[in-house]
Amino acid sequence: MVDWSDIQLFEAVLREGSFSSAARVLGTTQATVSRRIKALEAEVGGALFVRGLEGVTLTPLGEALSGPAAAMAKAGASFERALGDQQRERRTIVLTCGELIGGFLSKHLGALHDGLEGVEIELRPTNAFVDLAKGEADLALRNVRPEKGQLKARKLKSEQYGAFSVFGAKDCFAKGQFKSATDVAKLNWIALARSMSHVPSTKWIAAHVPEEKIRFRMNSTALVLDATHGNEAVALLPRFIGLNESHLVEVYGPVEGLAFEMWIVRRDEGHDDPQMERLIANIEGVFA
Repeated sequence: MVDWSDIQLFEAVLREGSFSSAARVLGTTQATVSRRIKALEAEVGGALFVRGLEGVTLTPLGEALSGPAAAMAKAGASFERALGDQQRERRTIVLTCGELIGGFLSKHLGALHDGLEGVEIELRPTNAFVDLAKGEADLALRNVRPEKGQLKARKLKSEQYGAFSVFGAKDCFAKGQFKSATDVAKLNWIALARSMSHVPSTKWIAAHVPEEKIRFRMNSTALVLDATHGNEAVALLPRFIGLNESHLVEVYGPVEGLAFEMWIVRRDEGHDDPQMERLIANIEGVFA
């Protein structure tokens, strides 16, 4: 009989897109994830994933089992949440966002929790899609407004946070060192993976930076930020991220014609929710 915990792990790899990301979300190691997936593959009689440089893809067997695994994970999450609600009086609000935003919010937890005594905020950073309508989270920060579903969305004011600049390590560069996009295009760069060519910042780099100057590519913005430590290479980052990193300096920017939106999204429950409204106000305050 297949172990339920192994099905949960399979679903986590499916959702996160790689063994390393699943390990980070589950609080374990990549080696443990790899070992347990191999054991599960032996149990079901075939490979579930094909591993590549930018993550994993499903085999036909994995594709066939992905739907039932997702359904079991949803049922398990629903069971655990119902049990938790019965075991504690404290309310939990699950907030999901991208990894880069999650790192930023983790530095402002006091401001997020202001006025929310009796409420536990669970921060779940992930670059995978989280379905609010299915109860996978209560609140989400997204770069696009949802077009369907029983959801409410509030747009953050883009002038407060939405601009991009080019940043580099302080021990390698000086503030305002470069005056034009042509100047910074001559530097070595850290960019997102080619599979993320739809991202606005990736499009800007493709239009302004020669391919040979891109020395490193990462499959997440959080890794791009991490890679700026001590490297003589620059990265295009949201200003509110770069300006809050003590090791970085803004070498050029803000970049003209490049900005992003952020939407605070939640389910439309059809009734007032003062605690949720307070958390949303706190999020807006953090980005102000």
